[in-house]
Amino acid sequence: MLHSENRIEEESAKTIAGRERIGLILLAIFSSVYFGFIFLCAFANAWFASLTFWEVPATVWYGFGLIALALAIAGVYGRLSRTISS
Repeated sequence: MLHSENRIEEESAKTIAGRERIGLILLAIFSSVYFGFIFLCAFANAWFASLTFWEVPATVWYGFGLIALALAIAGVYGRLSRTISS
C-alpha cells in the first residue's frame, strides 16, 4: 500500500553544524591515536615489536585497541548526534 504522505525530516543548520563539530572532534581524537601507532611502527619498530603482554606483541594489542576505539567513537557519535536538537 502506498502512502500519499511523505515525511521528510529537515534538519536545521544549527543541528548539522553541531554534528559536524562532534564528528571533527572525534575524528581528531582517533587520528591522533592512529598517528601514534603509525609513528611507533615507523620510527620505533624494533622497540615496539619487542614489547609483549601475555606473549602477544604490543603491535597486535594496539591494533585491537584501534578497532575497539573506532567502535566506541562510532557509538559516542551516534549517542551525541541524537542529543542535538534542532
